[in-house]
Amino acid sequence: MKKIFFVLLILKTVVVISQNETMTIKLNSWGKDDRFHKYENTLALFKVQGDTILSMDFEDLKPAIPIIIKKPIGYKNYAYGYLFFTGSNNTKNNGFVTVLIGDYYAQNPTVWVDNNQNFDFTDDIKQQLPNYYQKGLEIELDNTKIIGGKNRILLTRTLLFGKLELRKQKDDYYKYYYKDRAFIGLDLTYREQRYLVKSGILKLVDDSFRIALHDGNSNGKFNDSDTDRIVVINYNDSIFDITNDLFASKISSNKKNNYFEKNGKVFEILEADAAGNYIVIKLSNSDLLFGKIAEGKKIPKVNITTHKGEKKNLKKLNRHQIFMYFTSLTSKNFEKDTAILRKIAAIDSSNIRVILFLYTNKSYTVRIYGSQSKANYTVALGHKIINNRLGIRALPQTLLIGKHRKVIKYGLTPEQYLNQLSRAN
Repeated sequence: MKKIFFVLLILKTVVVISQNETMTIKLNSWGKDDRFHKYENTLALFKVQGDTILSMDFEDLKPAIPIIIKKPIGYKNYAYGYLFFTGSNNTKNNGFVTVLIGDYYAQNPTVWVDNNQNFDFTDDIKQQLPNYYQKGLEIELDNTKIIGGKNRILLTRTLLFGKLELRKQKDDYYKYYYKDRAFIGLDLTYREQRYLVKSGILKLVDDSFRIALHDGNSNGKFNDSDTDRIVVINYNDSIFDITNDLFASKISSNKKNNYFEKNGKVFEILEADAAGNYIVIKLSNSDLLFGKIAEGKKIPKVNITTHKGEKKNLKKLNRHQIFMYFTSLTSKNFEKDTAILRKIAAIDSSNIRVILFLYTNKSYTVRIYGSQSKANYTVALGHKIINNRLGIRALPQTLLIGKHRKVIKYGLTPEQYLNQLSRAN
């Protein structure tokens, strides 16, 4: 087999990489996963009684123990809270990092994060918390065993204006489950949003996309087997979808399973840095099935939902050749490929069918696209069941099946298929 060559662009230097050579991608940016904006996690704060705080008791699931702390002097009042972090390692409150707030009624209270976990806040960095609508404060939690292993958290004032029911639920929750300590009130708490993704950019001669490591168990370590993930997204996208198998692959304890696919290429993961600072990959054998159905085998029964909401069974197209195109609006070559799909669909509608599976976080986007595009082919909703049954592991992807739903080929670009049809005619 001929070696596959491509170009890696780093700092304006052109490097030719062969199939057997490795690439190291620096992951020097914190990224947002799909939960970053969705979750309303609150850093609950309780009054400090003298020099004593209570450990986290998991909603009375275990006894709280008193902890003596050392406070910086010069503040009218103090409150404390805990940030969940499994990279924490202390005997008094394992799995949490303590924060201390000074003058919590002030517009910009002072905060100390006890990263060294000695419960002495006089040796911790002093920072100012934001008021409403001010830029949030980013703090970092350090893994006690991995040098450079961190999680980053954005703290902003809790905003619940107009959300009376949610406000009542949260207030009632803290007052009910933490009766042994004084909750300072929801208006004085902070929303925490977690950066659990370390990302970088892979630039090839014909492609560019973002690649990242995701810390699945919030411990500041980014290569835990069967928990942490490799995530890839399009260059123009900004949110890493960690729950979607099209974009995220768990790091496996079995090295034979450490692969991901992007834009028709399969990459092998050789190393993921524990601190999430880099990954090492290489281009893999493109003939790997990687979950695909073997050529000549029949695809399973598949029902699709068109942009009009119609339910259709592909079994009814047993006498046709079907070209399936799986994509998102931001996929590589989307506009070019969809224009070619129109040409394919117009060649021989009696024997050839074209189906575009559109993947989006909002199903109404499929309806809008199908209606506005006035496509001469079928526009259908892409989803996990389709992926699992047809062996789709990345976008964009194509699958050509023949009569009786037998697989002819994966990965044939619309342009390549159009050229085949043109030569045949």
